[in-house]
Amino acid sequence: MSRKKEEPLPQIEGYEPVQRTISILAANIWAVVLMVVAGGVGWWLTKWIKPDAALAVFDMLWLGVMLVVGIVIHELIHGLTWIALTKGRFSHLSFGTMQGAVYCHVDVPMTKRNYIIMALMPGLLTGIVPWLAGIAAGSLLWMLIGAIMIGGAMGDIMIVRTIREETPDTMIYDHPSLVGCYVYRKIENQ
Repeated sequence: MSRKKEEPLPQIEGYEPVQRTISILAANIWAVVLMVVAGGVGWWLTKWIKPDAALAVFDMLWLGVMLVVGIVIHELIHGLTWIALTKGRFSHLSFGTMQGAVYCHVDVPMTKRNYIIMALMPGLLTGIVPWLAGIAAGSLLWMLIGAIMIGGAMGDIMIVRTIREETPDTMIYDHPSLVGCYVYRKIENQ
């Protein structure tokens, strides 16, 4: 299933594209594992800091609302991070769903550094920050929101892992129809 109509692959003089994609099923399985681990560790740490920490029925409603809002914010952070790093335009972004997952697609190539920052920023801001803040404040609600959003960033982590050994001069293009990207490697001896 594709995200949108297949767009032509950009050509970058002196570079050749290589596809790097991940399985959405594998990403979802690993996301659940990461959520359970982050939630379990966070629960233990939160209870250690504040033994009387508890979840109220109303907290469960907030948890549901915050997760829906968090998914939207997660994708917006991808796009806004790219805009901030590259001075790009919002018109280069598209948002949608693919196989039950929400996505943000950038239709122009970027540096490896910018791609990694863009990919990981939502996990940091919507996952790690509320997870740590929840633990520090003794709030099981915020710790759980963070744990779930950390798990929600697993696909991004897996994509970054596929490009970790690429050289710094590698250009990256967000894949238009699969979960992943194209890496543009510099052609030697040109």
